[in-house]
Amino acid sequence: MTKANESPSSTQTSPEPDWEVGARRTTKDGRLLALSPEPATTGERAVDVNAWIRRKTEGWLDLQHGNLLFGAEFALMFLSLFILMMLFATAITVDAYLQDGQMTWIPYSVVGGMNMLITVPWGLYMHFLGNKAVKETPPVRLNRHRREVAMPRWTGGKEYKLPFWNESAEGWAYVTVVFTIVAVFAPFMLEDATKEYRNTIIMWALAVLAIELLVIGTYLFFALRLKKKCDPKLVYEIYPWEKLVAYIETRQDIGPGLMATHTVLTLAIPKPDDPESALAAASINVGHETAGLAQWECIRQFMENGPEACPDPKEDETLAHYKAKCRRARKEMSLLPWLSKKVGDWFFQRYLTHIITERRIKTLALKSLPEELKAWSAPLPKEQWAKPSEALQSLNQQLTRAYDRGLKFTQMGPLSEWQAGGEEKQQQKRGRGRFRA
Repeated sequence: MTKANESPSSTQTSPEPDWEVGARRTTKDGRLLALSPEPATTGERAVDVNAWIRRKTEGWLDLQHGNLLFGAEFALMFLSLFILMMLFATAITVDAYLQDGQMTWIPYSVVGGMNMLITVPWGLYMHFLGNKAVKETPPVRLNRHRREVAMPRWTGGKEYKLPFWNESAEGWAYVTVVFTIVAVFAPFMLEDATKEYRNTIIMWALAVLAIELLVIGTYLFFALRLKKKCDPKLVYEIYPWEKLVAYIETRQDIGPGLMATHTVLTLAIPKPDDPESALAAASINVGHETAGLAQWECIRQFMENGPEACPDPKEDETLAHYKAKCRRARKEMSLLPWLSKKVGDWFFQRYLTHIITERRIKTLALKSLPEELKAWSAPLPKEQWAKPSEALQSLNQQLTRAYDRGLKFTQMGPLSEWQAGGEEKQQQKRGRGRFRA
């Protein structure tokens, strides 16, 4: 993995010559515990503590973290704000009509303009930002039929700046469009103007707005397509399961008046020409070493014992789970708390949020994966399944018996030392037996 005096990271996580399961290393910022290569059983219960498991089939398992539900809720909150603002404008309009007997479009003009300039753009921006985040955080896939791991990484590409487009150009484009939108709604505030005059101003403003949007939209369409060609490309590195590097690292970050401890589970593929660096890596914050072992056991159990031994993906982000939760809340909660919950559900559009999140998990996240990965993930006939090595099977059997006797993985030390100590004890026992005889 990393040398004793170097701090490991997702780009520096390769095995040393003496690296082995159970070994501990002191690093610059903390310590780490090796779990693999040679992924031996740790004796811990498999628990998906941090909801890293995203998808599970008979043949493969996807690891992908991220709170997709929160991002969707935050984006759809702007839809609720849009509706509330329009209802507010309607209430003002009705009140004015009841008092004066005249219909005025000023509230709709002001509120509609604010929605068009603030609420709608921000809601759409957050929604597409969530889609982009899903596409740019591809899953790690483990194939138990092939006993291989597919690790994503971004390759190639270079920074591409759009021509004639910078922060100043963005500001002027936004101000121009905003001014034109204001011009569209401004005639509704001219109470003394004739109907023909208002319609003329509105038509001219709409025409100018259409031209502006057409010019800006066309420019961005072609410019972003050019930028996309220069962006890094997603590739997957295929690596044998039994050679995958894995470890739990506990770091202490000390700042002015604050000390925080972070524990991270990392999976990595070493570079062929530089064994002290990682070609591709994935990490997740597990909070504690014991939680990291439980998270690691989810992965190991799936690869060694099948999908039944591995926890299923969390259902918190599915629509079916949300409906069941609502039915349970209606039965268990009194009227007032239940109504408060329904108001919160509506404000964050949680029903629609779960639909969008489920689509992102099942469709959007898989849509951007390379075709090579899909072909690699195809199920194999059982007679073609890769088999675990005899050395790993023998080691796991020995460890299982040792765990049954009370041994703890975190206390055993490197496997070679533990095995050597075990053989020595067996010889001593056999020697004492012969002496007594």
